[in-house]
Amino acid sequence: MVLRGISFGYLTVIAIALAAASLPLPDNSRGNSFVTIAVLVIPLFICAQPLRLMLKRHPSPTRQLVSDLRGYWPKLVWAVALYLSLAVTLEAFSGIKKSIPFVIPFYLDAFLVELDRFLFFGTDPWRITHALFGWATQPIVWLYNAWHFVHIGLAVWVAFSFDEVQKIRFTLLLQFIWLALGGGAALLMSSVGPVMVGDFFADRSFDPMLAVLRERAPSVIGIKDALIATMDDPLLISGISAMPSIHVAIAVAAALWLQRYRVRILTIAGWAYAAAIYVGSIHLGWHYATDGLVSAPLVLLVWWLAGRYLGWLEGRHLALGRRPMLDSNTDR
Repeated sequence: MVLRGISFGYLTVIAIALAAASLPLPDNSRGNSFVTIAVLVIPLFICAQPLRLMLKRHPSPTRQLVSDLRGYWPKLVWAVALYLSLAVTLEAFSGIKKSIPFVIPFYLDAFLVELDRFLFFGTDPWRITHALFGWATQPIVWLYNAWHFVHIGLAVWVAFSFDEVQKIRFTLLLQFIWLALGGGAALLMSSVGPVMVGDFFADRSFDPMLAVLRERAPSVIGIKDALIATMDDPLLISGISAMPSIHVAIAVAAALWLQRYRVRILTIAGWAYAAAIYVGSIHLGWHYATDGLVSAPLVLLVWWLAGRYLGWLEGRHLALGRRPMLDSNTDR
């Protein structure tokens, strides 16, 4: 049997998911929320094609469905495996994020505060964003909160894309964002972000920002308090981490995904969204300016490396099992 080289891309994704699932996480950080949701959503995908055929008033929807399954079942199997691998990896990321303060207590904020001030000429970056976009604080809140739908939507869109190479490339990118950035890097650079500095440290320099947010974006303060209250509870909402910014990382991944369609308006919209999330992460106090400046270049680097890896796999084949015997009449 000959296995296509690109299949090793799928196997790489699955192997990373299995490795993520085997990570030794504390009991309070374990859960299966994302995997459960992913499994529950599968029936919706199963019904999508028959519903589409019926809405189009296809003359033979059942026959067409059977034909599609016969023709595309290998790709469907790989797509489901990749989709579930994403859910497993995301679950592991959630668990790692919850466990951060119990493995490495928050410590890096003082350095990041000073680094931000050094880079922005002695001032806190949030003061600059509020001076420029204070009038848009509430729309920024809405856009920032909607990131969660973009995050999950991007993962599903990638998983069921028809372009195998790009699908695997971006799945590897998402796994890197969740495990390497949101897991390993966030653990090593354990930090809470400006909005929570006063809750964990003696630094009260962000109190003016909190006062502004209480007036203009009270929901941010509510979410902050909920995150702190659920630190030791395995809930979907819990988990605190600032550096590096996963919000910015996913926004950059979404921009790259839209850019691949080579449609000008999609490319502009994608990068405008990434810029807005970066500004929003500072404006709402969830991140230091340096958090996004670290994550964005790393996402671009891994996106390029994943492309090179898939390019190397394309066209390669591996024979599995015993090679067929040469015919006795074949010249040797």
